[in-house]
Amino acid sequence: MCEYFRRYPGTNAIVLTGSLARGKAVEGSCIDLAVFLGKEAFASLGSTVNRRAKAYARLGGKICYHSGNVEGGISFGNIRVDLIFTDGRLDPQQQDSYDVTRDEFETTVGNLFVYSVPIYVKGRAYQRLREGYLPFYDDTLRKIRLQATATEFRHKTWKARWLAERREYTAALYSLLEAQRIFIQHLFIRERKYPIDYVKWLREQCEGILRMPSLYRELMSTLEGIELTRDGVAERVALMEALFDKYCQ
Repeated sequence: MCEYFRRYPGTNAIVLTGSLARGKAVEGSCIDLAVFLGKEAFASLGSTVNRRAKAYARLGGKICYHSGNVEGGISFGNIRVDLIFTDGRLDPQQQDSYDVTRDEFETTVGNLFVYSVPIYVKGRAYQRLREGYLPFYDDTLRKIRLQATATEFRHKTWKARWLAERREYTAALYSLLEAQRIFIQHLFIRERKYPIDYVKWLREQCEGILRMPSLYRELMSTLEGIELTRDGVAERVALMEALFDKYCQ
């Protein structure tokens, strides 16, 4: 795969990401690759997918799923390679607080530029992109995204209580989980650190990246043995709010 994309027109870098890059892969883990392309090559991806499909076939692989109008995964027997194509331009949401908590800006930067292993680099394009995001993005954008994540956290905790009052316990639990995810995003932004994920790898991130070893246990305590009643949900919402006050105020 790397040999193919080294020769692919417009390739600036090939980067290994995911669990394999961090030394955390297990049997069955996918191989995650990000291919950085120049502007013109990136714009023409959709029209050249058939050419790449033929190249994968010559290598013994086939496209197993698409992401938009380009391939997202290629299977080689029982091994799957997940591909990300990018020109490196990442556009964080700044206006709507709901969108800020769903644009995956921080996790994308983290996985592409921090917790990754460059396999092939041509020229300075990849390094210039990396330098633009590290050690962290500018304080003006940070302030906007901190305010947005705090707003959405408060909304999700309110909604979890409201849904529990209506005995909509499944929906209430979902809102509580959303509040936890947004809390983690807010905390990473506050600490000026990039996350790997907001749902997976929480222990690794709490202990190794945030340097907050007790946080993982506290997060788990908001969910373990939860009683799906009005009072049971309200109790866990209060715990989640207490964590926000402890770590983010």
